[in-house]
Parts: sequence; C-alpha cells; structure tokens
Amino acid sequence: MIRRRTLLSTALAATAAIGLAACSDDGTDPEQTGATGSDGGGEGAILSAVTVSEDLGSEPTVEFEAPLQVTAPDAVVVVPGDGETIAAGDTVIMRSAYVDASTGEMLQSWWQGAPAGGMQVDAQTIGEQAATFFTSVTVGSRFAMAGWQQSQTGQSMSLIQVGDIDRIVAPLRAEGKPQEPSGDFPPVTLGENGAPSLDGAPEGEPPTETTRELLIEGTGDATREGDFLTMQYTGWAWDTGEQFDSSWDRGAPFSFVQGQGMVITGWDQHLLDLPVGSQVMLVIPPADAYGEDPELHELGGKTLVFVVDVLDAAHKIE
Repeated sequence: MIRRRTLLSTALAATAAIGLAACSDDGTDPEQTGATGSDGGGEGAILSAVTVSEDLGSEPTVEFEAPLQVTAPDAVVVVPGDGETIAAGDTVIMRSAYVDASTGEMLQSWWQGAPAGGMQVDAQTIGEQAATFFTSVTVGSRFAMAGWQQSQTGQSMSLIQVGDIDRIVAPLRAEGKPQEPSGDFPPVTLGENGAPSLDGAPEGEPPTETTRELLIEGTGDATREGDFLTMQYTGWAWDTGEQFDSSWDRGAPFSFVQGQGMVITGWDQHLLDLPVGSQVMLVIPPADAYGEDPELHELGGKTLVFVVDVLDAAHKIE
C-alpha cells in the first residue's frame, strides 16, 4: 500500500542496513565480489578509520579523513547496550545520523529533526549480512555502518550510518480497551494472533468522506505528524468485501513516516492522534485512496476498508 517518494532524505529516514545489501560505488554487488561486513570480519575494515562518539545522550560525532573510500560494507558496535539481544524477525526502532563518506558532511540526523527509523531484521528484507550483524546487537547499542544508498538520480552514494537501537516493537497486535462499535460497518473478528477478518461484506452506500471508527483504545503515546509509524493492517474492497492486502499475511508489520506523502491520504491524515496500542477501522473513498480511474490503479474507483493496529510511533526529537 505504500506510495514511496524518491527523495533521498525520505529513503534515509526509513532505512537501516544501508550497505550490507546494496551495491558498491562502481556498481558491483559486494555480495558477488566476496566482500563481507565486519564486526571484526570485514577485509577492508572501513570503520577502523572512523571515530564515533560514545555519549548516548547526545548526537553522535563522526570523524574521519574525507574522502573515505568505502570498498566493502562494514559494520561494528560502538557502544554495547544492556537490553535484550535482537532476534531474527524482530522489528526494531532506532535513531540515526547519516554522513556522506566522500565529504564528511552530515546529510540527515534524528538529533537535528529528521524522522526516526526502523526495520524488520529479516534476511530476505535487509540481506543476509545485515541480518547476521543485527542479531548480534542488543537494545541500547550504538552501531556504525559503512555502505551505499541510491540517490534520487539513481547514483550510488557512500555513507556512514550511526544508529542508536531504541527498542524492539512489541506487542505485534493492538492491546487496550475494546470500544463499542457504531454498527454502521461490518463487525470485526480477531484471530488468535490478532489478525482481523470482517463478518460479512459491507452493506449499503459507503461514506463519501474518510471515516474512522475506534475498535480498541490503546494506552501509549498519541501518534503525530512526522512519526515513524509501525502498524499491522488488512484491507478489503467495500463493494465486494474481498481482502486485497494484509501485513498479517506477509508476517511483518508495515512502517512509514507519518504525514510525508509516502502512503495514501486516508492513512496519512487519519492515523494521527491515536494512542499506540489502538485498533481502528478506516473506510476510505477513492479520493483519499487511489483515485477514480481503475486504469491508473487496480483499486481506482473503489472505497476501501482497513483495520489498522497501531503498534509503535517513534517521534521526532522534541
């Protein structure tokens, strides 16, 4: 359901493991050329030439002699955390700073107002090397990573990412106080794992404006614009009641930066001011979804029904 921008800043805000599953400066794939990430194992040991500050209470400083030649992906723990060890399949939230390895320029930093970020630690998603590295890292750690990221023009940039692992997203379903539904929409039944299903297809004419109905009220911080929002969702077409998409079926939550145009308008504007842990139903007409033209999108012209569990909202710096 995501509608991604191509802006480098947006990509960096929501990305981790920047180079361990990317391509090198000359366009080759480091996994094909035999290069490996470190934590002591990288042949190039790129990060041995980089000094990263260890004060977890402040923005990291990243010092090296530019330009730094990133010839192989590299990763290392700068400060070990005292939390639990990240496991395969975990979704983690982090605060990051990104530095241009060719110039030493700070490109983006949570400590300077950029969004938080996160990822699911899964080899198919972030690459085998990155997954291996992160499953040795504990919550509360500061790590450094050297690698590559594509710019909006498609050019590969060498970057240093320094990230502080804040937490593992849990639980992976809404938890809170059940609310009394209005009765205007189909009832929702939850499976043992929390995955929702509709008790029948919607009836009657759909609303002409996006409608939100609170099904479970959570107890966490309220979501707000600029959050790195992590959620579970399932979507159905109003006219048929048929499911067309579900994060539950993929086995992983979905994340995006709230209010940045990365997703449909119905999500961007109507998942605000919700306590984390909440579950809502959104009924979204075409104007706030994929428009009226089915030739432009297979869901064009359709009113959509979503049940969304708000799992985490990582705020910008205050």
